[in-house]
Amino acid sequence: MRQNSFRTLLFLLLALASLPSALFAQGAGGSIAGDIVDTTGAPVPGASVTVRHLGTSVTRSTVSSSTGHFTFALLPVGPYEVTAQLSGFETAKVPNVVLNVGGDVTLKIPIKLTGVAAEVTVSMEAPLVETTRSQVSSVVNERFVANLPTNGRNFIDFVLTTPGVTKDSSRVGDISFAGQRGTLNSLVVDGADNNNNFFGQTLGRTGSGRAPYQFSQDAVQEFQVNTNAYSAEYGRAGGAVINVVTKSGTNDFHGTVFEFYRDKSLNANDNINVINGRDKGPYHFDQFGASLGGPIAKNKVFFFASYDGQRNTLEQPVILNTTGLDLTDPAIVAGLAKLTPLGQSYGRGQDQDVFFLKADAELSEKSRLSTRYNHQSFTGNNQENGGTSQAEEHSGNSLVKTDTVTASFTTSFAPTVFDELRAQYAKDSEPGQANSTNPEATIRQAGAIFLQIGRNSFSPRETTIEKLQVADTATFLFGSHTAKLGFDFNKDNILNYFPGNFSGVYNFTSIKSFNGGKPTGTGESYTQAFPGPGTSGATTNPDVAELGLFVQDEWRATSNLTINAGLRYDKATYHQPTIQNPDPQLAAAGIDTSVVPEDSNNLGVRLGLALTPKGMNRTVFRAGYGMFYGRTPAIAIGTATSQNGINVQTLTFTGANVPTYPNVFATIPTGGTLATPTIFVFDKDYRSPLVHQASAGVEHGLSDDVSIGVSYLYVKGTHLQRSADINLGTAVDTPFVTDTGATVIVKRYPSVRPFTNFRRVIQFQSSAESNYNGLTLDIQKRFSHNWQARIAYTFSKVLDTKPDATAVVVGTGDDAKFAQDSHDFADSYGPGDADQRHRLVISGYWSLNYAGGIKNSVMRSIFSDWALSGILTIQSGQPYSAIIGTDINNDLNTRNDRAPGFGRNTFNYETYVSLDPRITKEIPFGGSGIRLQLIAEAFNLLNRSNVTNSPVNGSTGVRNTYYALVNNVLVTQTNFGVPLASAGPRIVQLAAKLIF
Repeated sequence: MRQNSFRTLLFLLLALASLPSALFAQGAGGSIAGDIVDTTGAPVPGASVTVRHLGTSVTRSTVSSSTGHFTFALLPVGPYEVTAQLSGFETAKVPNVVLNVGGDVTLKIPIKLTGVAAEVTVSMEAPLVETTRSQVSSVVNERFVANLPTNGRNFIDFVLTTPGVTKDSSRVGDISFAGQRGTLNSLVVDGADNNNNFFGQTLGRTGSGRAPYQFSQDAVQEFQVNTNAYSAEYGRAGGAVINVVTKSGTNDFHGTVFEFYRDKSLNANDNINVINGRDKGPYHFDQFGASLGGPIAKNKVFFFASYDGQRNTLEQPVILNTTGLDLTDPAIVAGLAKLTPLGQSYGRGQDQDVFFLKADAELSEKSRLSTRYNHQSFTGNNQENGGTSQAEEHSGNSLVKTDTVTASFTTSFAPTVFDELRAQYAKDSEPGQANSTNPEATIRQAGAIFLQIGRNSFSPRETTIEKLQVADTATFLFGSHTAKLGFDFNKDNILNYFPGNFSGVYNFTSIKSFNGGKPTGTGESYTQAFPGPGTSGATTNPDVAELGLFVQDEWRATSNLTINAGLRYDKATYHQPTIQNPDPQLAAAGIDTSVVPEDSNNLGVRLGLALTPKGMNRTVFRAGYGMFYGRTPAIAIGTATSQNGINVQTLTFTGANVPTYPNVFATIPTGGTLATPTIFVFDKDYRSPLVHQASAGVEHGLSDDVSIGVSYLYVKGTHLQRSADINLGTAVDTPFVTDTGATVIVKRYPSVRPFTNFRRVIQFQSSAESNYNGLTLDIQKRFSHNWQARIAYTFSKVLDTKPDATAVVVGTGDDAKFAQDSHDFADSYGPGDADQRHRLVISGYWSLNYAGGIKNSVMRSIFSDWALSGILTIQSGQPYSAIIGTDINNDLNTRNDRAPGFGRNTFNYETYVSLDPRITKEIPFGGSGIRLQLIAEAFNLLNRSNVTNSPVNGSTGVRNTYYALVNNVLVTQTNFGVPLASAGPRIVQLAAKLIF
């Protein structure tokens, strides 16, 4: 597999090398453009224009056109000096133009006719309002990345300070833009695709309860969040594209050494512990590291390196509910004696090391080479499973190792032709280990789980991805046009091993039965899965190859109107399954388990305009529209490959045929009953998800430093993914009586299924839809007068039919991701799981100095060099549904049945409020340039009980069972709405950072 991939990469590189200019890549830099004018405002052609990067002294030069226009494309981010010269005119300099990632800075530089050599500095800054940008996007700049507090130091969390975004409540760690699932987002780092296309998350699955971060926060310079109607350069995303640029070295040596410390002793107790009468559990975090950057050859070659380590300890409480046990029964006492040692609370942890190395070389004034390597090694101690009814041996270590190697070559063939070639090799290996060799055993008591022991039923497992990417962008300047052509080829070679039930599963209905060792009672069984003869069993290779092509034009139709138009084509091909289930009923229905449909018509248009009215240079009106095609997570392809009823043979044993715990069968024995399988198939009409995005807004510069923007966002998702059970008959209206005497009608499916040889037939469909309407307010104050700030407010509503791309494991929490009725999706139309009507985020940084007028050097040192920063988040509670804790509609899914009489997501968590402040004291060491920062910060300073979905498995943050079915009567539960999980108590973090 690897050899073939390298051959493919080599072939493409050779093909590209033969082209004078090629075609796509997400830019890691930006552009500086503008007009040279005289004192009357008339254009000045033929002027020599030079930009110089202030950190590296690297220069680029061009000549203004016949209209006085100039453009520098594909520039690295950072501060620049811009100089304009022409014989007979004064030399003009703009001293500090800050270029952000994805930025398009537009200047108007006046020069005076003088006739003698002279030099003046133009007293101006780059405009705060970008007058040529039509898409909705935001930048989190270097100052915010370095100074805002973040719990866990995952830089992606800063995305939540921008408008139009919230956390995706359906899967922990995901971020939702415009109500879309997190699987529709894309993370781009230094122009390279940084997505784990198997799980539909970022490489390393950072923030998902596994690895906390893939890149050190100290290695990230800044990033851009493209939210709506972005250009054709960006693809494979129906949500947002997060465009990150990492740090580079400069002509001066700079570095840091840091330690961040959190501990139980500094924190409040979590409200969930208070509710359950528990003390604070173990909690200890250490995060430490260092960075260094500088020149290898001044003005030519630069490096930046960093190391980031984390060690932490948390507690997983285990609660054995012995209420009502007959302790006079010797068998129960003996069973408790076996289980109690296994049911002790245990530690969990997240230990990680991250290494980063980057080198940049200016090969000439026309070409630049940048290379980068990042290594992440993570051990999630006992992270495979967790819960108050799961023993430590039922968990295991979650391992993550990612390696990414990228290279980009930027060159200018002429003053009007630029090209950027990019390549990447990435590997993301995520095995899950087991803590025990014993099979899984679930011991129930009085119908509830008492304890789960042995290894988890799917452990040990592994998912490893090798990613190869080659991409190129060519930029052409002609007249008033900036045109781009591009392509991006991405190949993911995937190994997935998911041995569900291969190690055996025991089910006991009582502690007494467990003590006997044989599950022979009513409702008890032993289950074990085996690889089907002649198949790959639980091992799949759902490889994916992607090709993207685009053309984009930025046309300055007039001096105050810019029109952006683009066209993008995306094509994905999948490794097809090799096994076709020969069931005649499937064949008669046109269901083929060996086919994953591939659509070839993913052509999307992008249109946008930016208008600055005459005489209103600080105001821009923007509008945009685009069609965006998302990815199909390969986990769906892998699941359809292995769960076809042939690859995996699951046998259930009862009565005399069961083994004695902890024994398992080495080979397929006689006496077992082949379980009626649940299979996964793709709908023959399956298509890639399509999202229509539209926006309209206005941004106005209140001053040189403050802007205010208002935007309306409309996002319509079509062909969105979902899993649906198509093995249902015709529902029959069935009456049930509540404990108040009322009668409710439930659509109930018959027990005889249309496909009689299968239990559930789960079909991956593209039948879900969503509608998002949002109004955003974005007020920004860039850094000046020692402070900067941002106010981001979103008023929005999302309605959908419950899309989800990752419901792949039946009988688990994935079942809650299904629409309630697979024959009536309109029944689930309602507020989306990420619906959040109001969201306000205020973030800011303020450098304080109270030493004015103090003459005493000691006192002056004490009261100077302080800084305050922080984030205040106030948001509406996200919605949840009232459910009934049983399979009342008889579709074999016990987790998605809503309580009769209630619509979907008709309840909401309480308003979420979190204040996260930071205070910094900086101590300089003489004139050496070395500074020590002492940092104290808090998360949820007000210790508010913010209910959220479970950080362990994403389950609802409150008890959402409204009815229980008792003797065929719907009994109202008095503990409905009681909190189960929170975003955490007040946490205090202390840090020291040496900067030199």
